Amino acid sequence: MRVISLINGSLISETMTVYALNYAKQLNASVNLVYIKGGDSLKYIMLSVENLKLIADNLGVEIEYSTFDSLLQFKEFVDEKNVDMLFCSTRQQHTIFDKSFVKSLITQNVKADLAVVKVVKLGNVLAIENIIMPIRETKLSVKKFTLFSTFSLAYNAKSEIYSLDEISSKDMYKVTPKIIKARLKDILFGLRHYLKLLRELGVRFAIKHDFALAEGERVKAHIAKHHYDLAIVGAHPEKALFSHHPIDILFENPMINTIYYLPHKD
Repeated sequence: MRVISLINGSLISETMTVYALNYAKQLNASVNLVYIKGGDSLKYIMLSVENLKLIADNLGVEIEYSTFDSLLQFKEFVDEKNVDMLFCSTRQQHTIFDKSFVKSLITQNVKADLAVVKVVKLGNVLAIENIIMPIRETKLSVKKFTLFSTFSLAYNAKSEIYSLDEISSKDMYKVTPKIIKARLKDILFGLRHYLKLLRELGVRFAIKHDFALAEGERVKAHIAKHHYDLAIVGAHPEKALFSHHPIDILFENPMINTIYYLPHKD
């Protein structure tokens, strides 16, 4: 099994790769640092490779460096290998579906799960204390849970599942402490199998729930109020052509380093 990290010589791609290295260590996987030829400085790319090799050695992760002439050539390479996850970074003020290299990866249907990382802070990626994963109600896929729990274990981080119920302003006034308590009980029941796995894995975790008028803004307010080092957000590509998913605001205008997860459709 291997993990691929697409680098371009920037500090952002270096930071993103540190996440990939810690993820790979937890899975006992090797990491391929990959550069797809473009207009980037080869000098800075090689400096990144050397820096990342030092970090990989300290983590005990096997690392290789490869270059490809084109995205098509890279896709053929991935299709032949057992790739668990493909990590890449994108500009901070950039949506997932703008014309970009990330969109090209999605369009090409590269045979791997994709973790798109937006880096807001360059520091503290070697030590993460708190991870947050926002979800709608109890809508949590096995794939997203696996990514979340893997990062929680990799960093031995305290991790929070933050559940949101969208509600109208009219209904918000009807919410009582009794309703809040009953809804949290329902959430805990709906997520019971995931919570059991977290306990068995030894992950330190918390479950929080809120009613929200605007889901994305509510999560941003929650992040601003508490201290988190990393957010893991599920992708909603099926919404891109028809409507805007409210949680996407966490990726488009992140407050903290954010991993936007797009599992490959088998």
